[in-house]
Amino acid sequence: MIPEKTSPKLRILLIDDDPAEYTLLKRKLARAEGAEIQLDYVAGIAEAVDCVKAGGVDMVFLDNRLIPNNDFRETAPQLRGVGYVGPIGIISSDLSGSYFERFQEFGVDFRIGKDEIDGTAISFIIAEYTRDQLSENCAEDFL
Repeated sequence: MIPEKTSPKLRILLIDDDPAEYTLLKRKLARAEGAEIQLDYVAGIAEAVDCVKAGGVDMVFLDNRLIPNNDFRETAPQLRGVGYVGPIGIISSDLSGSYFERFQEFGVDFRIGKDEIDGTAISFIIAEYTRDQLSENCAEDFL
């Protein structure tokens, strides 16, 4: 008998000072297709730094504003500073600030409005930021 192939669980860390956002995102992630997702939650950047240092986090959803920090320009570099190399996405209810145009300068991979997050958006983000970045046709001969 051939064992059934199971997709690995994708571990996403939500960093948001509003615990209600965890409940909302968990419901939206349940509608995402193509990945089994484990959503972990912390309320502050200090806890998040400890979590990513411990390892096993595949992707981070970071709220733009966390108390006492001003915005992602202060928090995202803290995650990168402890060696986190996975995708970081900024989630916010308001993406209109001009500083959002320079999000990549602060170690952020993508940004999305909280009102735009649904099963389809989550599926796209997961496919885009967690896929193997090498083509299946890549051969060592060409390296």
